[in-house]
Amino acid sequence: MQVRHVDSIPMLELPGIRHQTLASRAGGIASFEVWRQALAPGSATPLHRHDCEEVVVFTGGQGTMRYAGTETPCTAGTVLLCQPNELHQIVNTGDEPLTLYGILSVSPVPVVDAAGAAIPLPW
Repeated sequence: MQVRHVDSIPMLELPGIRHQTLASRAGGIASFEVWRQALAPGSATPLHRHDCEEVVVFTGGQGTMRYAGTETPCTAGTVLLCQPNELHQIVNTGDEPLTLYGILSVSPVPVVDAAGAAIPLPW
């Protein structure tokens, strides 16, 4: 068993996105990943998909989840359940950071764009 405090886990700073990998194969968890992210106002994840299930739990801010030609508003308490290969994008539509946890059912998580090209993750 490992015990960590979230403040001891490295934070990656990407353009418009702050990311922490809280659990993954690299950290000793073999079958899933947990991410903590904050999207700056006006920023968005790339339009992407992955061949695994994903649960996204929003903890603060205002945003939109784009998928299958729809836009779903997301605020603290919104929980999204994504099936494998659902093309989606998270957009911060508010004036403060959009914060969330992502739980993905494989580790490491392969991510691709809408055309199927790999998106290398820096974490």
